[in-house]
This record gives sequence, C-alpha cells and structure tokens, in this order.
Amino acid sequence: MYGYSRVGDNTYPNVMALLTGQLAEERPLGLIDQAPLLWKNFSAAGYRTLLVEDSFIENHVFNIWVDGHNDPRGFRSVPTDYYFRPLSVAMHAEHDLIDWRPKEYRLCTGPILETELILNWVG
Repeated sequence: MYGYSRVGDNTYPNVMALLTGQLAEERPLGLIDQAPLLWKNFSAAGYRTLLVEDSFIENHVFNIWVDGHNDPRGFRSVPTDYYFRPLSVAMHAEHDLIDWRPKEYRLCTGPILETELILNWVG
C-alpha cells in the first residue's frame, strides 16, 4: 500500500477524514448529522446513496459501544437513501444469535448472504 497513511489510531478518525475532509477532532461527538459527509454531495447531484457497515455487532464507525454504553456518535436521522443498520440490527436480534448454528453461519440471513440481500434491496 504505497503512500498509505492514517490520521488517527482507529477507524473513526480515518473514515471521518476520508468522508468529510476534516479531522475527527473538528467534528464534536453527537453532531455527525451536520458533518459535510461525502454522500451528501452525491445525493445533491441526484445519485442514490447507501451506507452499510461490516457489522453492527462489533465496533463500527458511527455507532460504537464504549464501556457498555452507546457512544453518541450515531446518526440522529437517516444519513443516506439506503441505510442498512436498522435492518441489520433487526436481522441479528440477540435471540437469533443464540442458537444451534455454528458461529460462522450466525451472520447469515437464512440461505442468503447479507451481501446478496443488500444488492437485491438496492437493485
């Protein structure tokens, strides 16, 4: 990864720099909706936008758990035209994760992988 660099120690400051052109310190926690996020430019230009994070269970960029409490970085309103987090949370409710399936299959939506579900949803 020639020329790769980072602006912070974890995902949040690096993704915020990529998506806003600002350092994370320039954007107070809890005010992410007002940030000049890149997808707002695409939306204004007539494109449909999508935000999907790799997992809602593990720490993720915009809604993370810190010491058992939800960090206030999360969005107050739906950030993109297609926002996968509410659907992902519903699909992986705690009672669905505690079952007989091996761990590697617990993040599936039955016989359909999440990636396939997302592509069908927006397609």
